[in-house]
Amino acid sequence: MVALGDVVDALGIESTRVEPTRPGDEDSARNGNWHLWTTEGEHHILRCYHLLRTEEDLTFETQVLDHLTARGWCVPARIAGPIRYDGRLWAVTRFVPGQPHQDETAAQQAERGEVLARLHADLGDLDLGSRPGFFQAADLDAMGEFQGWDRGVELLREQRPDLADRAARAMYGAEELVREYDLLGLPQTIVHGDFASWNLHFDDDGRLAGVIDFDLCHLDSRVWELVIARTGPELLGGYQRAAADPLDGHELAAIGPLRVVFRVLMVMAELWNGRQAGCFDEAMIARQLAAARS
Repeated sequence: MVALGDVVDALGIESTRVEPTRPGDEDSARNGNWHLWTTEGEHHILRCYHLLRTEEDLTFETQVLDHLTARGWCVPARIAGPIRYDGRLWAVTRFVPGQPHQDETAAQQAERGEVLARLHADLGDLDLGSRPGFFQAADLDAMGEFQGWDRGVELLREQRPDLADRAARAMYGAEELVREYDLLGLPQTIVHGDFASWNLHFDDDGRLAGVIDFDLCHLDSRVWELVIARTGPELLGGYQRAAADPLDGHELAAIGPLRVVFRVLMVMAELWNGRQAGCFDEAMIARQLAAARS
C-alpha cells in the first residue's frame, strides 16, 4: 500500500491530514480520492488516477477543467501534479463543495438537463481534437481493441460459456445498430462523459455548487452524453429547452440504439475489470446483457 503522506510530499503539498472519501480506494485499479487539508487550512482532494490514464490524456482533461474554471464553473481543477508515483498517476485537485441530490425529483432531473446544455455551450468553442486513448463510444471496434474485448470474452467462456455467447451476440447486435443509425456520423463535441446525478453537487439551498469527475471527458456526441446521464423525458426536456441548438432528428433517433451500445460497453468494462481482478462479476455481466435486450 502506498504511503499517502509520501505522495503528498512528492506533490509539494504540506498537509495536516488525509482522509478517505470512501473505503477500498487504496487497492483499486480505478480512481481513488482522499480529502486533504493543508497546513494553511485549505481543503483539497488527493486523486490517484485509473490504471489506464496517461500523462497525455490527463493533459486533455486539465485543459477542459481550466477552460471551464475560466468560464466560472466550480470543477476539480488541478492544484498540483500530476506526478507518477509507484506506477500510478497522482494529483491534487480543487475540492468541490456540496452534495448530490438523493433520489432526484422530476424537476431536479430537468434542472440537470438544463445544466448539461449550459456545460455543452461553454465547451462548444474548445477545440482539442481527440483525447489520447479515447474513442467515440459507438466506435466499438476501437473500444474493443483498446480494452481487450476478444480476450475478455475468451476468458469468460472458460468460466461461463452461456454468458460469453450472450456477450458476443450483444456485441453483434450493437454493431448492427451503429451502422443502421449512423451512430459514428453524429455531430461531435467535448462531453463530460458521466453526467449522472451523483456528479453534480448542490449547496444547502439547492443551488448548483459544482460538477465533479471529468475522468471520462472526451470528444463524442451529445446523444452519448445524454445516454450516459441516464436520460429520461424530464432530463431530455430540460436539455432541449435550455440548448441554443437542440438535438435534431438524427440525434433523437440515436438515443435508443446508443442505450444498447452503453450496455455492451458496460459488459466490456466488466470484462476488463475481471481480467485485472482475476475473476468476473457474473451477476453484473448478466444484468447488463439483460438491459441491452430490454
